[in-house]
Amino acid sequence: MSDSAQTIQLPSSTGRVRNPHADNTRFVLIVLVVIGHGVEELGGHSPLLQAVYRFIYLFHIPAFVYLSGSLSRTDFGVRQGLRWLATLIIPLLVFQAIYQGWNAWLQQQPFTYHVTVPYWLLWYLASLACWRLLLPSMLALRRPLLVACVVSLLAGYADDIGYPLSLSRTLVFLPFFIAGHRYGLDMPGSRRAATAALLLLAALAWLIRDIDPRWLYGSTAYPDLWGGPLRAGLLLASSLGVWAVLRLAPRRQGAMTAMGRHSLAVYLTHGLLINAASALGLWSVLRHLPPSQRLLLAVVGGTVLACLLTRTTRLLKPLMDFSWLLQPAGSRSNRLH
Repeated sequence: MSDSAQTIQLPSSTGRVRNPHADNTRFVLIVLVVIGHGVEELGGHSPLLQAVYRFIYLFHIPAFVYLSGSLSRTDFGVRQGLRWLATLIIPLLVFQAIYQGWNAWLQQQPFTYHVTVPYWLLWYLASLACWRLLLPSMLALRRPLLVACVVSLLAGYADDIGYPLSLSRTLVFLPFFIAGHRYGLDMPGSRRAATAALLLLAALAWLIRDIDPRWLYGSTAYPDLWGGPLRAGLLLASSLGVWAVLRLAPRRQGAMTAMGRHSLAVYLTHGLLINAASALGLWSVLRHLPPSQRLLLAVVGGTVLACLLTRTTRLLKPLMDFSWLLQPAGSRSNRLH
């Protein structure tokens, strides 16, 4: 993995032996990301789709963060800092412009470029950059995971943090990043217990199907004093889901392993298609279908789309990884010729 050790698998040129378990998990999670956004657009007022949406969001973001932490390195010298810029910060700025330009074109509006508030799904790159910076300092503490949990719970009481710089999400999901780094991907327990855990989360998702989904995004402040206990309960539920997904994800190399390596391309491109479908009115047409058909469309369509978009990595690599900027001028010149 690269020194930046990104979850959604930013390109790596270090030549390390890859972990099939990590790649398989990454593929499962990126498919859930695409399905989740499809369910969100098709949900309407369907209790079924609302419950499915909350079920996915109970654990798929925390699991991605945990996976990021498990692949991150503690050192952060000059070389790691340059990699951090080349594989996180510059791609974030580039895709911020791409998304804002794409939406301006779709909506026939003037193009404006905003830097401080990551656009929609780009929050993950911003938060990942922050987690990578925070990791060495957090690990220097005596009980880093406990501190991260306290910070996560207290963050919601601060009204002045939220979407800018993805600060709220960075703090809310910080415990999963620290836990991933400390405990890794090898989860104890039986697969039957993991399956039962996901069924339990599905039942919980049905019970909380009317809850404001922003509770699961971790992006806004609490509405009242009871926000802390509620977030604590959701963090516990998310932890159960993270354990279950990692326990159930295949550990051997297979068909999904190679596709999991290209999850960043899926992550960055599927949002463009989601927005295009919105601008064309496709979602509003499909919402007239029965809920079961909408769910089937989201699951099958999302899975197929994720698989197809893994093929875009080679096309997007110059925009996802600017490590070539770190090479000596002579080396870059040779590549160009």
